[in-house]
Amino acid sequence: MMHGWNPFMAYGSAWGIVWMLLLVALTVWAAIAITRALLPRSERGDRARQDEALEVLRARYARGEIDEEEYRARRDTLTTGSGGRS
Repeated sequence: MMHGWNPFMAYGSAWGIVWMLLLVALTVWAAIAITRALLPRSERGDRARQDEALEVLRARYARGEIDEEEYRARRDTLTTGSGGRS
């Protein structure tokens, strides 16, 4: 006699642990996704584009393609952050 022991109980416990771990992982993933969606985006990408734009502007001024007045106006627009956005 097996005295109430079920050979499938071990498999049931293993699947229970797997499902619990999946549930915990899904909960953590959802919490991270919601947090990232609600937090403001980093401006590193905008800053990199702005630096690149300033480099192009400096190069155009150095080559004589634009005069000093246009250089200063465009530089001020780029550095103040207005950039024509509404």
